[in-house]
Amino acid sequence: GQSMSSLLYNMKTVQPYRAAVTSFSAAAPQHQQSGFEYDSGEYILSTSSSSHDASAASNTCVASALSNKSIVIYDSKSGQVIRRIEKAHDGPISQVSFFPCEYGPEGNANQNSNPPPLLISASQDGTVKVFDLRTNSSTSAITTKMALPNEQALCVSLGFSGTLAAVGTSKARVSFLDMRYSSGTNPTGALMGSYVDAHTEEVTQVKFQSVSNASGQMKTVLATASEDGLLSVYDPSQPSEDAALLSTLNIGAPLRHIAFFGPNNEGICALTGNETMSVWHWDSAQKVSDVGGIGLRGLLSDAVGKSGVNVDGGSSVEYLVGCTWANANCDQEAQQSPSNSKALHLLAGNSEGDGYLFRMDADQITPLRHIKGGHRGCIRDFCWVDNGIGGQRLVTGGEDARLCEWDLSGTSSAPSMPSSHNMGS
Repeated sequence: GQSMSSLLYNMKTVQPYRAAVTSFSAAAPQHQQSGFEYDSGEYILSTSSSSHDASAASNTCVASALSNKSIVIYDSKSGQVIRRIEKAHDGPISQVSFFPCEYGPEGNANQNSNPPPLLISASQDGTVKVFDLRTNSSTSAITTKMALPNEQALCVSLGFSGTLAAVGTSKARVSFLDMRYSSGTNPTGALMGSYVDAHTEEVTQVKFQSVSNASGQMKTVLATASEDGLLSVYDPSQPSEDAALLSTLNIGAPLRHIAFFGPNNEGICALTGNETMSVWHWDSAQKVSDVGGIGLRGLLSDAVGKSGVNVDGGSSVEYLVGCTWANANCDQEAQQSPSNSKALHLLAGNSEGDGYLFRMDADQITPLRHIKGGHRGCIRDFCWVDNGIGGQRLVTGGEDARLCEWDLSGTSSAPSMPSSHNMGS
């Protein structure tokens, strides 16, 4: 790998636009004073926003899976929790995801419904469930049990406009669930088969992605990643597992998070349990960079230090949260110039609850934002929601049961935050 330089860039510290405490065993939360400690012991495991496509009109809802096995739906437009599903599962929830807005019976897609009516969740209890948010019931519309004894569902992704679900399991398998509507009947969620040769240990991430090839044709691929250090990419439209396999990348460490990126989604970014990151061209299985190798957290911390953010003792970056191909709206100029729109970003954090957003270019790490004052514990997951004026806000969920929204452009503060909180650094 080439050496990474960090650009001297004045990293701006951002206060939360809004913080929502998602657990309800405590008294109703006051508006966050800085001294408000939160200690119900629950935390957020997974978040998903209601649109995987940042261009969709009504992407303002966020689903959060909590460690008490409940799922909470939060609407960032109103700043309110609008729905909670208590005891959604009998075991820890691994991942939640909304069905895409184009999903639904033929010609009856839920184009503008907010929240989108259907949510899928995977759990270590061995089930995948679909919840219909149009009903007030906490009972799932569909429950599918994994086929093997004690087989846990560790991750889930929806592809082909929501008609196919892929589930990564604790038995090194990727199983497919049929979510198609057929002639007037609701989907069954039936198991359609599994990929069994890809991995030898737990499958920790599955991701469907629409990609376009050189001639501009679109197809859907599925990436699977495992504790075994391998990342495989498939064309699930093929009739057999062998025929479907497009490439296998040997990442060499247990995988925690993967994300496609690039104008045609030709790249894939992999984060590992060793807190390393590597970037690959998946079609050719070529590694583009192992971004600082095992020294990545040091590089990131140095970049933060050089950018003028004060870090009280200790390393500023202790863990990686995830990577995302996004327009982070960090400066006004970028909002006006679409050419500069999307880039690969990395969110990292420390145990105090600080987050750091970096732009990761081929040869350079640019520290963009220090997000501070929202979380009191590790950040576990993040997603994006619309800000209502054509941009996006970052939403983070943490081990403090808080969901925080961040306006990275630094132009607006939420109605609920007194202006004294809006301190630039």
